[in-house]
Amino acid sequence: MFDGTTMRARHILFSPPPGDAKAVEQAKAQLLAFKKQIEEEVVKGLAKLPTNTDNLEREKARTRLLEEAFATVAREKSACPSQAQGGDLGWFPRAGSMVEPFARTAFSLKPYQISDVVATQFGYHLILATDRRPGKEAKFEEVKEAVKDVYGEQLRDAICAQSRPRSKIVVNPPPKP
Repeated sequence: MFDGTTMRARHILFSPPPGDAKAVEQAKAQLLAFKKQIEEEVVKGLAKLPTNTDNLEREKARTRLLEEAFATVAREKSACPSQAQGGDLGWFPRAGSMVEPFARTAFSLKPYQISDVVATQFGYHLILATDRRPGKEAKFEEVKEAVKDVYGEQLRDAICAQSRPRSKIVVNPPPKP
């Protein structure tokens, strides 16, 4: 999180109306169907390769087919403005650019691996990791302030989330003179 590692990914976003459980289930099912469709297209494409193709060429073909199939579905079906770029989000760091569930999932993937359905405040995503740039080793003294900021923010969010359901806000009228 603090060493400067960045990730490049594509995604497909569905944003069902909040509170509509049926629409949420449909969105999840549709995204899983897209994942299966993309994987099947890759398998079909690999089956067309000559049988004597070496492993390196097969892997290059697999990554190209996977990225093309994912980008095609993203262009046609995604609800995100990145749809025009085939769902490509460009390079982003672990913290700060993407919402936490998205970033956590993207950084847990290996390049050219597709996630399961990921829920965020924006909706439901399928994520395809396309590349990773390793950062440089960071010494604690160099990133101490950033660590304090990140963990302080996470602690504040956790306390607020825990306190919010039990809190009661009362607005009292101003005292009479």
